[in-house]
Amino acid sequence: MSTSRPVRVALIDNFEVSVAGLRALLAPFSGRVNLLELRTAMNKPSAVDVILYEPVRQSPTTQGMLRDLVRASQKQAVVYSWRDQEGELRGSFAGHLSKALPVSELVAALESLHDGGEMTSRRRMPADPGPLSIISRASATDVELTPREAEILALVTQGLTNSEIGAQLYLSINSVKTYIRAAYRKIEVTRRAQAVAWGMEHGLAPLSERAMASV
Repeated sequence: MSTSRPVRVALIDNFEVSVAGLRALLAPFSGRVNLLELRTAMNKPSAVDVILYEPVRQSPTTQGMLRDLVRASQKQAVVYSWRDQEGELRGSFAGHLSKALPVSELVAALESLHDGGEMTSRRRMPADPGPLSIISRASATDVELTPREAEILALVTQGLTNSEIGAQLYLSINSVKTYIRAAYRKIEVTRRAQAVAWGMEHGLAPLSERAMASV
């Protein structure tokens, strides 16, 4: 590791137990990696070296925090999730770290990310050209999504699988896939990770949440 100080990591995760668990795991490695308080990271983005996030069940608020932190810190955002076996959320932003990684491998991976070198445990962190690079600068309203396409794209952005989306909206898997393919064509993406990045950039939230926000 080239730096003389610990790698400073920010974690955006709606599950408090995950944050507390990661903090406890990293405690014995405090000389190498420090998990910042999220408030500290948001108030001082320059203090952040690596950003981790769990895309599952992200709220519009945490989506906004992730988007703002990436922009302000100009640092990599890496998926940190249990859902690495399904392949649907792989490769978003700079890579993917599994929550199943032993802490020694996780620490080594975070150090390597900070140094700009090779990541360890490649089987759990496939390379990606970077979905942020394909996001349109147009606003979401400039894309002619139908209400159903926008709703499903919002759920994709929050990390739901096709099966979960179908169950929530009472749609068949084939119908969900049809809506997703149509939405992908309209926003000009080809991969789920790119769609998640596009959704976060454009502030998509489920229609029910948007309705509540307008009350």
